[in-house]
Amino acid sequence: MTTHPTRAGRLRTAIDAAAHHLLTTLHPDGTWYDTRPALVPGTAAAVLALHTADPEHSAALVRRGTDWLLRTRNPDGGWPVTDSGPSNVIATAGAVAALHLAAPAHTTEAVRAGLAHLDHHGGVDGVADPTVRRLTGLLLALARLREPTTVPSVPTALLLLPTPLIRHLLSLLITPFAALTLLQHRLRPGPLAGRTTATATTILRECEQQEGGVGSLGSGDPWLTGLAAAALHQAGTAPALVRATVAYLRAHARPDGSWVLMHGMTDRDVDLVGHSLATEALCHAGHRTDPRVRRAATWLLDCRQTGPFPLFDCPPGGWAWSGAQGWPNVLDTTAALGALAATRSHGQILADGARWLRSRQDRRGSWSVFTPNTRCPADRSCPHATALAIDLITAAGTPATDRAVRRALRWLTVHAHPDGSHQALWHRGGVPATAAVLHTCTRLRLTDTPLAGHARAWLLAAQLADGSWGAAPATGPGTTDETARAVQALTHLTDDPVARTAAARGTDWLLAAQRPDGTWEPGPACWYIKDHLAYPDHLIAQGLALGALAAHHRTAPPGAHG
Repeated sequence: MTTHPTRAGRLRTAIDAAAHHLLTTLHPDGTWYDTRPALVPGTAAAVLALHTADPEHSAALVRRGTDWLLRTRNPDGGWPVTDSGPSNVIATAGAVAALHLAAPAHTTEAVRAGLAHLDHHGGVDGVADPTVRRLTGLLLALARLREPTTVPSVPTALLLLPTPLIRHLLSLLITPFAALTLLQHRLRPGPLAGRTTATATTILRECEQQEGGVGSLGSGDPWLTGLAAAALHQAGTAPALVRATVAYLRAHARPDGSWVLMHGMTDRDVDLVGHSLATEALCHAGHRTDPRVRRAATWLLDCRQTGPFPLFDCPPGGWAWSGAQGWPNVLDTTAALGALAATRSHGQILADGARWLRSRQDRRGSWSVFTPNTRCPADRSCPHATALAIDLITAAGTPATDRAVRRALRWLTVHAHPDGSHQALWHRGGVPATAAVLHTCTRLRLTDTPLAGHARAWLLAAQLADGSWGAAPATGPGTTDETARAVQALTHLTDDPVARTAAARGTDWLLAAQRPDGTWEPGPACWYIKDHLAYPDHLIAQGLALGALAAHHRTAPPGAHG
């Protein structure tokens, strides 16, 4: 007679399989290798930089890079963001420019098809985002595929403003803005070229030094590093920095000719958010005292920044996405603090981190990701970051009646979308921020507020017929990441049978989607450039899924798993 496992048994088996995979793939130094996808824009920028600034020494790497770009081209003539997926205007413009500059003899047809694809979809002039429009236009102009005078002008005079005002206006875009300034002056010199070239060079030099002086810009981002290297070389400035960036790109090329998304500042791809989510999930799955989990937590502690980061006027005590050197920000800091809180052994660090977060709250009561009070469209007030910051500072002991918490909750209430959802800056769709808001309200026992009620209603309405959640409410497709976030939020509403039923359906979807090795397929749920470039992150998906299953298992009433 065949015995069928109970639902509780299947859930426990899935949790154990996922935990086993994470524990056995953890490296001795306490980190996980994050299998990030190869990035077309990053590879194109690296090829362009190496061909421009180091053509003889890097000829073999350039050749492998161009071959990889040719292999990843879609049948419609465009290029995807990663090594597969629908064609994208930024990826296509970057690939076309790199191929035409680095290998014109044997890429004529690919370049022609890429340009035709761009024209068919409105061209780079059809892109609404002015920064993306300038970037893609300047890359094509650099490759002599477009007249420089037809590219929308970069407002380079911004770099002549006082530093605090530049930071206020540009925030995290300050380094790509500096690189675009140099490219524009190379292609279309203007009356301010000398002064703004000097300022742009200084910004890039300071950024590289603040990141550890290893040749990386953007904490290991091949796209930004390659763009800056090419721009600096074209401008004929900072030769030592050009050599350092070239060396970094050379050292991090993959054997297949590609460069991965955000390589990081170590010899492996390490992502702090994914690392933090995996560590926290293992704690909640019953492995808090496992020596391997302790090592993972120790690595997080070692990544805490001990010095200031002047580029963002940031005090010591935050975390960046790639290690101890990089761009400190609210999302990575809340992720690290959440993992350390789950270990129940770092109370002082949690208190210090809460003070750091409070120092980054803006005048509106919300949190942006990099720079408080910024007017930068890419770093405006973020509901996701705000909800996570509230969660962490209250977990560290700040009462819900504290003025900083009340201001933040008021901001979230006022700025919710009419349908009750919230939008994250660095994750697609409405699920991540809306789930975070509901989870925070639940922790603070504010489930009877309009803020929580509207978020709950939206999440329930956004669930797909198969039990999952995706970026498009009620239409899909569902993904591991978004389903896990929704399950985590709804499953904690223990006295709400409708929410619990929805969470159970989401849990069943995760159980069915788990692969034989205990892992899940990540979805393209993270923004690299908002509304333009989305990518999957393996480790983030594993941490979210395991955390959701563990939460559902932990909060289920007796007999609910039968």
